[in-house]
Amino acid sequence: MDLVPDIFFEKQEGNLCAQHALNALLQGPYFTAIDLAEIGRDLDAKESIVHGRQVHGNNYDDSGYFSIQVIQRALSVWDLELVPWGSTDASSAREAPQDQLAYICHLDQHWFTLRKFAVPWRWYNLNSTQACPSYLSETYLGMLLQQIQSEGYSIFIVKGSLPGCSADERAVHMAPPSMQEKSKGATPFSGKGVRLSDTVGDNTHNEATSPSQPSLDEIRQKRLARFG
Repeated sequence: MDLVPDIFFEKQEGNLCAQHALNALLQGPYFTAIDLAEIGRDLDAKESIVHGRQVHGNNYDDSGYFSIQVIQRALSVWDLELVPWGSTDASSAREAPQDQLAYICHLDQHWFTLRKFAVPWRWYNLNSTQACPSYLSETYLGMLLQQIQSEGYSIFIVKGSLPGCSADERAVHMAPPSMQEKSKGATPFSGKGVRLSDTVGDNTHNEATSPSQPSLDEIRQKRLARFG
């Protein structure tokens, strides 16, 4: 039995892949383009002070693109950090990628998330350009990370504790994937980086929520407390 019906997933809308990647990681509609633009403006303002000149558009633009700095600031609300794949702190991830929480990947202004749900054998590709989440076997996860790195992707390891979600709760009680399901997890990667200015999809997604998941009001209060 697959976990897909329990996974929160947003299909690509305009150029809002950073929003989709964050919400896929956190498993809920926690960030909007407006929220991320506010963070981007705040970062631009701080950079303007540092450089002694007006800085605009370094961290976001009107198309819906957001920088890695915006994503890092957004995740700091959850005390989550992003560690570059090639750094010395990422050695354990390179040796055993299935033991990590998640990865956020980037190329050509496109962001997407690879996420584990509770157990090492329940990894999914949550790329918003797909029709739905796709299962990744442990073996193929490592192969995929090597492949996209060779294609020029920047890969960031997510460190910290992710908020609870219904998919995590269900994954704990599911049997390990069958050989048939594992074979599906070896489908060739089709998420090669592209600019998304001409790609517009409907914003349908799975609305699965968890009782342990903070409410949107609580998240907004945390954002206000952190960013003002």
